[in-house]
Amino acid sequence: MKTISFIIVALLTINLSVNAQSRPSDRLFEKLALQKGITMLSFSKEMLDAVNMNFDNDKGDKENKVTGDLHEVKVVIYKAPETGESIDFRGEALRYLPLNKFRVIDAEEYEIDNKNGTVDIRVNGSGRKIKECHLLFQGETNGVLLSFFGDFKVEDVKEMAEKLDDYK
Repeated sequence: MKTISFIIVALLTINLSVNAQSRPSDRLFEKLALQKGITMLSFSKEMLDAVNMNFDNDKGDKENKVTGDLHEVKVVIYKAPETGESIDFRGEALRYLPLNKFRVIDAEEYEIDNKNGTVDIRVNGSGRKIKECHLLFQGETNGVLLSFFGDFKVEDVKEMAEKLDDYK
């Protein structure tokens, strides 16, 4: 009986530790991957280290580097199918980025241009340190979700949001 109790406790501990290591947004990517019209790309830390994440400013003459350490970048592109039913991409994405786990960053505060669409920014972290940053752009029918994972500062969010323009 003690052996069975030990095995049950060990399995519960392993299960809790595996769930504790998952990121709050992992479920979002699992759900979106199954939807029609979704293209998903993921760039690992090794790939990011190889290309360096540098951002040119508006004038194109100065580079801004993300001051923290990026571990992964995910890009989700939604193109509504020409035939069939489209999904509420923005609603689906925000449903898996709840306000009890993510805080909202005001796009106007960081002078991020919406350009005929809606931009939502949600971050997970404590204080000025960010673990996850999700930039969601929704046009009339299509959308893009750009997600950054790692240890970086809130000041880097503007440069990341400007990178979203490349994917719109």
